[in-house]
Amino acid sequence: MKKITAYNKDIQKYMQQNRLSTQKKNEIIDVIRNRAYDNNQSFESLFPARSKRKEVMDHIVYMLSGNGICKISAETLAAKASCSVRTVNATVRALKETGEVIVAGLADGKNKYVFVLKMHPNFTTIMKEVFYIDTEQIAELNAGQVAEQKNTKTIEAVGLETEKTSSNYNNSINSINSFNSLKQEKNNDRVSLMESIENELKEAQNDVKKEFERIHVYYVNEYQEMMYHTIKAGTYHPILKTNASIIGLRVGSNCDKGLFCLAFNALGKVDRFLKSNGTLTDNVQALFSKVYSDNIKISKVPKKANTSNSDASKPHTKVPFYNWLEEDKSKEPSTNIYTTRHTFIPESELKISKEEADEMGLY
Repeated sequence: MKKITAYNKDIQKYMQQNRLSTQKKNEIIDVIRNRAYDNNQSFESLFPARSKRKEVMDHIVYMLSGNGICKISAETLAAKASCSVRTVNATVRALKETGEVIVAGLADGKNKYVFVLKMHPNFTTIMKEVFYIDTEQIAELNAGQVAEQKNTKTIEAVGLETEKTSSNYNNSINSINSFNSLKQEKNNDRVSLMESIENELKEAQNDVKKEFERIHVYYVNEYQEMMYHTIKAGTYHPILKTNASIIGLRVGSNCDKGLFCLAFNALGKVDRFLKSNGTLTDNVQALFSKVYSDNIKISKVPKKANTSNSDASKPHTKVPFYNWLEEDKSKEPSTNIYTTRHTFIPESELKISKEEADEMGLY
């Protein structure tokens, strides 16, 4: 979607006598949350409770609770939420994903965001008088934002119109390229969100209390916490202990008992590598992720059946034995045959007489 800009003087017209309201802010957030659910989005994954992203989002929505438009720099938002600028940028991307806020730029100001609340009664008027966009262009803008959200749409669906005319064919090629760009942008946003979370965990590494608070916000799986506490309580390399919170996060929200065993194995390999004075070409969490990923791939490879040492390959040895329950005093062995799979005593030594058995106390 094309980025739009506005001039400070035009924005100021709507920011004068701006009456902000905490109650209105909460109402707006509730609407955004409900609409996210309606669109099969997880509001909590976009803005986890008690996270820095949630704080930044709260502040933006609060500024929009008055006249429906606001402008602010990423640095100012970062200072208010005591977080990094990267976290602010990740929050803005998450806010765009909801489809409820227009994110624009300030044409005559450096590095400032301009936010417009789409559900506000002034929205259409703001777009016309601040951004000089008419009703038709607003519809196109909304359509572009909707297209960004539909990341599950297939390329085949986009190409249904390609068989009509050569002109339509060219249009469909452009649509496919646009779709691929949007899909790549979506993936990049997810990576950026993960980086933002890891940066928050890294910032809290020297503060035990803050680190505990952060992992309780971002961990959604008991095995993530188990990995964190395993590293902290064990005799692992100091680098692993320092980055325990990030490694725990990388175990994954889908981790189960089987995957945890693979992650634990990867942890041991990385620990031995570090203690053997191995040199890291990247950070330790990247090395852990690589080894963990390799373990998962290997675990999915079907194993070939090996029957060379199996019981099925060994011949059955027939061993005649004396029937001690018979009252017959004949020394001839019984014609009954006992079959065993494993015999380490010569067959001739297994034949004993009744008298020999009597001396051994077996009769």
